[in-house]
Amino acid sequence: MKMMHYLALAAAAVLPVMGQQTLPAAGDADHAAVTETAAERDARMAWWREAKFGMFIHYGLYSGLGGFFKGKFGGGEWIQRNLRLDTETYAAEAEPLFRPAEGCTEEWAKLAEEAGCRYMVLTSKHHEGFALFDAPNSDYSSMKLVGRDLVREFAESARKHGMRVGLYHSVIDWHQKDYDNTICPDLCYPEDQAKMLKERGIPRNHAAYRQYLHEQVRTLLTKYGKIDILWWDYSQGAAAGERGWKAPALMTMCRELQPGVIMNNRLYSFSGFDKSRDGVQLDLRCGDYTTPEKRIPEKGYPGIDWEACMTVGDKWGYCKVDWKLKSPAVIIRQLQECAAKGGNLLLNIGPKADGSVPPRVADIFRSVGAWMRVNGEAIYNSVPAYDIRLPEGILAARSGGALYVFLPQQKAPGELLFPADLVKNATISVLGQPDAALSVDDKGVHVPAPVWSAATEGLPVLKITPCH
Repeated sequence: MKMMHYLALAAAAVLPVMGQQTLPAAGDADHAAVTETAAERDARMAWWREAKFGMFIHYGLYSGLGGFFKGKFGGGEWIQRNLRLDTETYAAEAEPLFRPAEGCTEEWAKLAEEAGCRYMVLTSKHHEGFALFDAPNSDYSSMKLVGRDLVREFAESARKHGMRVGLYHSVIDWHQKDYDNTICPDLCYPEDQAKMLKERGIPRNHAAYRQYLHEQVRTLLTKYGKIDILWWDYSQGAAAGERGWKAPALMTMCRELQPGVIMNNRLYSFSGFDKSRDGVQLDLRCGDYTTPEKRIPEKGYPGIDWEACMTVGDKWGYCKVDWKLKSPAVIIRQLQECAAKGGNLLLNIGPKADGSVPPRVADIFRSVGAWMRVNGEAIYNSVPAYDIRLPEGILAARSGGALYVFLPQQKAPGELLFPADLVKNATISVLGQPDAALSVDDKGVHVPAPVWSAATEGLPVLKITPCH
């Protein structure tokens, strides 16, 4: 018996816009004022809003450890904190393993291009404090350890492959001795590092650390050409804003040095995991966009710029036993969901010690790229279709005057039928399948089962274009 699915796509009132931003905003002791107009902000954000898909890269000393310290499991990029290691003990084990191969940044950029990404974000320094650039105020860097300025190599490779350049920078630091985590007792910090500093009578001087932080950021924004994104991580409680990082001065410096730079809001307290924040207005004095982590908000953030940062497995940094990887279809569905809800997807790779991408992760990115080559027009430059009410499991977005309907992957796809009213005075087709046998009758539009089997990753996209 033929299976029938009824897709009730009914016109509905446009949803109210939650958290609509108002410009300009006055400054105060903890915030720099917003001085640009709404039009200027839209122009600055335009490329990012159109890009939709980026590659995140977590690479550092932890990459060589691969989740294990002397046989003891400690996770990925948080291994130093998870195993409570002081920085000297940690570095003695990790530094000899960190050996980036020549051309590794080319591998990353080429993979991003193959996947259909439009921008890349590299960890210039993660919480461990190890810099992947020629830091003027630290010997704890790839330049000092292996004679390689990986941020420079990354930026050059990204631009060569048509990618916008983004840098992640951690404002917390488990290595720099002036850094004072005690201003927020709940802020994560390796216990043995705190113990070592106390036993040696080394005082904390957070004012000096803030100067150290600003100097490193100034280097990143003056030595590597145009930087399109600064991805801050992370703040909590009192370790935020003015007290934590002198955030107003830091953001002002960034915009003076790189007027077009786009920054997230993690210089201020924000948890990407906290669902209670969903729908809360973004304070543009804190950053340009917000970053739900390892999840896509149920309703997106209408009226707010946002980006879901997502892992392929479980960890951000390379971990030898991070085996449970998402399938290409799951990743593609997340990309569709972000587009349908008005956000971006930043998808992570965690290279190994030599900078190589784990083969299974690379294959997943390439599979996403194969789907994007057929269906990318439905993702890039898309906006939510708020005027269409969709049943559960069906997503849609608008781009270039057309409506794109994302059909879910089905294990046993049957014929799809949806109302003819939706395509009245319009043409309907399946991306990548110009000869798909769609038909319209009094009952509606019929999408036959073979459409699924012929689609890349079994995820077809319908294109509905109004006739003029």
